[in-house]
Amino acid sequence: AKTEGGLGSRTSPIAPPLFQSRGRRGTSATMYASRWLTLVLSQFVMVSSGTLYLFPVYSPMLKSRLDLTQEEVNFVGSAAHFGAFFSVFGGFFYDAFGPRATLTLGGALKLGGLLTMALTIQGVAPQSHRFAAFCAWVFGTGCSTSLTASLGANYATFKDHNLHGRLVGLILAFFGLSSGILSLVYDVFFSSPVSFVYFLALFAGGMDLFAATLVGSPKNLALPDDEPEGRGLPLGGVGPAPTGTVARLFGAADHDAKLTRGLTLCGAVAIHVAVSALLIQSAGGVAAVTIACLLVTVALMTAQSWSLLGGGGRVAFRRNEMAQVDPRLHAANKAALEGVGPAKLPFLLDFWLFFIAMMLGIGAGVTVVNNLSQMVSAYPTLEPDAAATSRSLMKLLACTNTLGRLASGSLSDKLAHKVGRVHFTVYLLALMAVGQFILAAMGGESAPLFGLVVGVFVVGWAFGALFWATPLLVMELFGPKNFGANRGLVGLSPAIGGYVMSTLVAGRVYAASAGSDNDCDAGAACYGRAWVFNAFAVVGATGMMWWLARRRARGRGMGPIT
Repeated sequence: AKTEGGLGSRTSPIAPPLFQSRGRRGTSATMYASRWLTLVLSQFVMVSSGTLYLFPVYSPMLKSRLDLTQEEVNFVGSAAHFGAFFSVFGGFFYDAFGPRATLTLGGALKLGGLLTMALTIQGVAPQSHRFAAFCAWVFGTGCSTSLTASLGANYATFKDHNLHGRLVGLILAFFGLSSGILSLVYDVFFSSPVSFVYFLALFAGGMDLFAATLVGSPKNLALPDDEPEGRGLPLGGVGPAPTGTVARLFGAADHDAKLTRGLTLCGAVAIHVAVSALLIQSAGGVAAVTIACLLVTVALMTAQSWSLLGGGGRVAFRRNEMAQVDPRLHAANKAALEGVGPAKLPFLLDFWLFFIAMMLGIGAGVTVVNNLSQMVSAYPTLEPDAAATSRSLMKLLACTNTLGRLASGSLSDKLAHKVGRVHFTVYLLALMAVGQFILAAMGGESAPLFGLVVGVFVVGWAFGALFWATPLLVMELFGPKNFGANRGLVGLSPAIGGYVMSTLVAGRVYAASAGSDNDCDAGAACYGRAWVFNAFAVVGATGMMWWLARRRARGRGMGPIT
């Protein structure tokens, strides 16, 4: 993908300018994040982008205030996912302007979309599900725009393709983990969903706008060569170097070891979030337990960030400390990149096999995300504590969503010489089909919570893994030259899948069993046929991805064969 740092470019030192000025853009006072700070900031940008999955927190109030049917509620949720997945505009914007401008745009869209959503729920903005869907689409587009910027910026600074599986897994893990972390924030500090949406607007927009001040570099400059990581440099390059156990966890290490540390601690955060859901549910929402769970989450997040930043020396550089890129070499590197442009993708069989498979596979996962609150309240035995139970399931979904991304990144890198990533994705789609069958078969009235827990666990894991696979397969199948725009076009597939499977199919199945108040309390009947439809649809998607893998194995189609 095109990057501002000169992907693959040779660099040379640049002398300080003759006249230095302060604070203006493009002067020596401008700071640029190191590769590890870029990764850490990208993780927090993903936490702000993953607020997309918090729709179940405020969807019941949205439904009540606007007197919506479940199909209309799902339409609003699908609009957010449509913006989050269909990111052609954000891709073109990134290809033209790079990560800083793209993060700024993403933050502004998140801020505006969530603020207007809060105003809609509060009764100040137009009381229409179509206007609410527009707000959700704006916010979702901001999420996808910032995601494109984060992936592109890290592809530029970590050029070793053998690291990309784990790198993408780590970045996207925080996208999935976001709802679990922020639902703990809700449990501790909020009782009103409207106030929480206002907070999300400020957090999501502010985080991206802050990251935009550091991530990325001008086209004619690049980060200096790797810091001497084997020398045990302290954070920031000053003070004593860490020793002993602290050094092993937070000290000097090569790229592979640092990513392993980051992945391990990210997994610890995910497991803690799931355990927190169990503890809070068992304690009946006691404030002391909830606060303790949040404090441990903050401590683990801090340790995870420090494990990446520690031992690498400098975390930011001024303009006059950057390395200069030969513009002619930069242009030659760009021209040498291989790939198919978005205008040609619709004429490739590989594109349609990939597109339809992801449309059905990820669309089935979107159905669970959008309907999680109503899946719980559909059972009369769970309805009295439906809000707390749905938030617990949301934390479980965040945990398995995250672990699916982390595990897929690590396992795919280890098996790369035996199992190509396209073939690997066949198994991920099969897992999603299993999850949909579990929801259909275990949603009985005798133990509904057990069935929901198992189904959400499997679907969350598969959903996160498929989300991880999408950008990597776009790069692998269609080349890096037009990565931003191609990823945005492929993103239309789960956007369509989410609308068809969540809004149309699940919404209408739910409405068929709902009463005059638009609420369904018929238990498994509220969604049973939707899960069966989704399960068979994902089986078909698995067959399509298997066909694509066979074509690749036989040397057909675009891109490098794996």
